[in-house]
Amino acid sequence: MATINKRFGATDGYIRVPGGSEIYIFGWVDLTGIPENEIFSYRGKAQLLGPLLEAKVGDEVYLTLTNLGMPVRPDLDDSHTIHWHGFPNQIPVWDGVPEASISVLVGRDFVYYYKPLAPGTYIYHCHFEPVEHIQMGMVGPLLVRPADYDPGNPAYKTAYGHGTGTEFDREYFIFLTELDTRAHQQIEAVQEYDWTDYKPDYWLNNGRSYPDTVEPSGALPYQPYSSLIRANSGDKVLLRFVNLGYQQHSIEILGVPLHVIGQDAQRPLGLNGENLSYRKNALYFAAGQTMDAIFTAPSAGTYPLFNRDYHKNVNAGTAPGGMVSEIQILAGSLPPQPGPGQ
Repeated sequence: MATINKRFGATDGYIRVPGGSEIYIFGWVDLTGIPENEIFSYRGKAQLLGPLLEAKVGDEVYLTLTNLGMPVRPDLDDSHTIHWHGFPNQIPVWDGVPEASISVLVGRDFVYYYKPLAPGTYIYHCHFEPVEHIQMGMVGPLLVRPADYDPGNPAYKTAYGHGTGTEFDREYFIFLTELDTRAHQQIEAVQEYDWTDYKPDYWLNNGRSYPDTVEPSGALPYQPYSSLIRANSGDKVLLRFVNLGYQQHSIEILGVPLHVIGQDAQRPLGLNGENLSYRKNALYFAAGQTMDAIFTAPSAGTYPLFNRDYHKNVNAGTAPGGMVSEIQILAGSLPPQPGPGQ
């Protein structure tokens, strides 16, 4: 097993929505390997989503959180934490819930320790004033692979371990959130926002709204993750769904059934270990829920991925937009995938 050392910074910044408007956010930035005398140059460079955090079952993970402060709102001296949502039996001091754990003051560090015991798709987020901080963008994907995971061996390139029937060729995140621009504008302007008035006007896949969802990774510097899914015909494609918005969502890929192999980082098993995985055309996600589903790539073509609540497929009331992306299936010319979503 490996020892993993990571360092994330908490700060603020801006993202872009279709039409060119910039929206103020809180978020994370990856400081891993950055020299100590350079870390404060990353203030104001928050990204949405936060950096992907990846480990295997049994690895020892040391994650340093550095609170860089908010250069756009220097008056805002909020503490921050990292909560690994869905991890069972976590020691409270490292759980990130500030009432039972430790919150990190501006200019300070705290090292979290984790030893993952079960594979699956998880989430991390700030648990300090979570209603505000999650909406403002302090969220990120967390992936735990089985201990026997081997990307070079098809029988061991699995979501839940060898012999579980969860083999895949390619994998992608679909991380669902919403955005109420009024809240972001009020907070940027040092004004109070009444959260009972929450009413989102943008709906995001991986921190982007359509058509930005299908732009390649890296096209938007502070929204690094594309939602464009590409595969060769016949590939088994693992989709790791996460809903860390405040609403329920329903996602469908038109003409492509989905085989659900995991929910909340648990395989669907019966009392006697029966495999209760199932197939559906549309999947429903409650707030805070994760789900793993595999589909076999059909014949070459472009297949739409969209939210079945059609009013969420808009940008500030204008269609098309929102939680829409594309599945591009090729006849067989894509090289092996170097990593999730790539």
